[in-house]
Parts: sequence; C-alpha cells; structure tokens
Amino acid sequence: MSPPERTAWRCFPWDPAAPDGAPFSSRYLTPGQTVGRFDLEDRPAVRYLAEVPEHAIGEVLGPFRGTRFRPAYLRQGGHPLALVEARLAPSLVARVPDCTDPAVLAELGLRPDALAHHDRTLTQAIARRLHQLGAATGSPAGLRWWSALTGAWHTVVLFTDRERAGEVGFGTPRRLEPDDPEVVRALTVLGIRTR
Repeated sequence: MSPPERTAWRCFPWDPAAPDGAPFSSRYLTPGQTVGRFDLEDRPAVRYLAEVPEHAIGEVLGPFRGTRFRPAYLRQGGHPLALVEARLAPSLVARVPDCTDPAVLAELGLRPDALAHHDRTLTQAIARRLHQLGAATGSPAGLRWWSALTGAWHTVVLFTDRERAGEVGFGTPRRLEPDDPEVVRALTVLGIRTR
C-alpha cells in the first residue's frame, strides 16, 4: 500500500510577477548550496521543506532568535516573505526514508547522533551517501529528519534530481503578516519577542 500524498511548506522571498522556477518564485532554489545540513553543493540541488507552516517560517527567521521582532524580518532580498504549500505525490513520499524511525536508521546503517551533528561535513557526507545509494533506483529520493531548531519540527529533504515530473506541486503563495498565527507560533518557538 502506497503512502498518502504529503503536504509540506516553504517560506521564501516572493515576487508575484516571477515566472515559475525563476528567482523569488515558489520552485526556485538559490544556487551555491554549501552550508545547509544536507547540501550536496548543487550536485544535485537539495529542496528543504517543512512539515508545518511555522517550521518553514522559523527556518527563515532563525537568525533573529532571542531578539525583539521588527517588521523588516518579514522581508528578504527586497521582497516580502511568503508561505506556500507543497504537495508531495505518494510515489515521492514512498522514496523518502523517515530517519526519525529507528528501524529505518538501522536499515540504512545510520546513527542519529551523526545525523544531528553540528559538523556539516558529517551530515553532508550522509546525504551524499544516501544520494549515491539511490543512483540506480531513484530511492532514496531524500530523507525526513528533525529540524535543528526543535525536535517538534520535521524537515523533508529532497534530492531534486530524484523528483519525477508532477511529484512536487506548489500552491499559491501567501504574503506573511506579523499577526499571522503561523508567524506568531514561529516567533514563540524562536524566542523572538513581540513586546
């Protein structure tokens, strides 16, 4: 039995006039991925998605942890931040191992402390190993893991060269406002004060 379609989220600087795949659009991935936990130096590009909206927002606002909120936090690169829903097809979900499951970790020969390590050379090497493992079959197509911000949030990491046509669909972005419930929840988790 195949898994159901999964909903995920992305927060990004948005230009409503940007064509699909162009900078400041839902699908665009900034080139030069080298510092993210599971980056593969653009060979291939890696798509990071969050399982809940506040997590997607929290990843973008993370650098402001412990500060007092300013409306400028909801702008980046001269554009407002937006939240967009991503729909992941069951065929893709089935090829993304859940590395929060001990049985999956054992099957893949992974240790949770290595996946959670702060040293990006270790975590990126794990991502490279998983990517190479799926060279012939297209599986794994990424991985699911905890956010570095809190264990309550989970990230879906996708190797973009393993995404088949139509497996990742994006909805209509929505510009973020300071009083949006998802923004407020993200600020709370990050310890960003609003008063």
